[in-house]
Amino acid sequence: MGRSGILLSMALGGGVALFAAGCSEAEDGAAAHLDTVSQSVTLGDRLAQCAQDPRVVAGLVSQDVCAGAAVFFTETFDGNGRTCGSCHPVANNTTIDVPFITALNRSNPGDPLFVFNREPELADLETSDLLDDAAILENVDGFIDPAHRFVSRGVNHVLSLSTSIRADPGDGTTNPPAERTGWGGDGSSDGTLRGFLKDAVTQHFPRSLDREPGVDFRLPTPQEEDVTLAFQLSLGRQNELDLARVRLRDAEAEEGRLAFMDPDRGRCNVCHHNAGANFQDTGNNRNFNTGTRDLASPLNVGSFEDRNLQDGGFGGRDLAQPNFDSFNSGTPDAFGDGTFNPPPLIEAADTPPFFHNNLQINSRGAQDINDAVTFYASATFNNSPAAKELEQRFGSPLNLQPTDSVAISRFLRALNGAFNVDIAKQRLNAALTLVSRFSNTRADVQQKLMELARVEIDDAFEVMGDPDSPSALYPAALSQLALARTEINQGIAAASAAERLNRITNALARVTTARAEFGDGITFVLGQGNLMY
Repeated sequence: MGRSGILLSMALGGGVALFAAGCSEAEDGAAAHLDTVSQSVTLGDRLAQCAQDPRVVAGLVSQDVCAGAAVFFTETFDGNGRTCGSCHPVANNTTIDVPFITALNRSNPGDPLFVFNREPELADLETSDLLDDAAILENVDGFIDPAHRFVSRGVNHVLSLSTSIRADPGDGTTNPPAERTGWGGDGSSDGTLRGFLKDAVTQHFPRSLDREPGVDFRLPTPQEEDVTLAFQLSLGRQNELDLARVRLRDAEAEEGRLAFMDPDRGRCNVCHHNAGANFQDTGNNRNFNTGTRDLASPLNVGSFEDRNLQDGGFGGRDLAQPNFDSFNSGTPDAFGDGTFNPPPLIEAADTPPFFHNNLQINSRGAQDINDAVTFYASATFNNSPAAKELEQRFGSPLNLQPTDSVAISRFLRALNGAFNVDIAKQRLNAALTLVSRFSNTRADVQQKLMELARVEIDDAFEVMGDPDSPSALYPAALSQLALARTEINQGIAAASAAERLNRITNALARVTTARAEFGDGITFVLGQGNLMY
């Protein structure tokens, strides 16, 4: 994420924005002490505020999605001060990474995300991985001895969930999960995204590790679960692409598209159909064992009796003893079956680190999408159960060539850049609607949408590269985006609604011109949740 996005996340309280006029300062999410984080805003209050929100009045966002966003970004559930937005900040692609954590800790070490650093009773809520690697402690296998029986995982972004969470019964892991949540696909104890909220509150929000509801936090009400679900399902994309119809105007990215879909070259399209998260044969999310846990990870591990505890992925909840032998040592050292669920790839280039354990393949290189794709040329992957399934399907091992790996990475960067530009355009169009209809009334909402559009443009630059570099994607588009960013900056600073409208109109023209450079068939249907913060 670009520097402006990090700074905006800081301004929003590490991803926690004051939602609407009338919200109290206690909702900022930056409370420094456990005795100051109690919430007094009810869901009824939030719905009433949303009825007056210009985005709702203008028909851009539903009242439920608006209220769900308020719960997601501002509700602490009477816990330690954290909110869902603490780990899923809107201005950082709804995830956290090392640059974000480093900047937040430097600017606001009292942020609730770092409560474990100052509250002795919460010292074991996280490990050093949060500050060092932007990874969080998860008791995915139950809260038996939570300070030792844990895994450390990167934070999933929550974009495009409506396209990626339907469980595939073909992998034998759908009891109970009907919906895939978390890296193992079983992050919700009741198997639904709706139920994930109460599990997240229990895991991440407690005042003490006793985790007693009504004492250490309050559980979400059913109505809060409903509106938060509506908001989460409205984030990111609402549709899948059809890669057979996509054509990219960058020659190497187009070659990457062909390699991605070719069973002899990439085979990516089988498990990430249409660059999403679903299995080609069923259109549902299927768990796989790709061997990522076999490579050295920088993250801490838990312990069980006299052995280190590895991350076994799906299916270890509340087991009494480890049941999975990660390294074929003869002694089980993990809870689960070794499988994890694929994330969508359209958003991948913009949301490092990668894999459940923040794995980096080339320790001397950048932790970017190029590095992640090279994993699939490794012996570790080719010896994994997932690779053996592909070998059986196609009759030969995968032999991913370096040129194809680079081209596939460029293809994914192109898709992600188009996604960034489209969200920027969506937010600018919303700001244009609001200033046209309401003039300077709630100009703060217009300005925030413009700021978040600028964040997406900055992200597009990061994904697509330096426009002066010969390896940049779509340099003509980047030139137009730079001009759009200038218009946005001037629009945010505009003294009048008329000037703001003019600047938004100019920025939209630049963004539209830039988007036309990418190619054909890259059509995203975007959710209204992208307009919330």
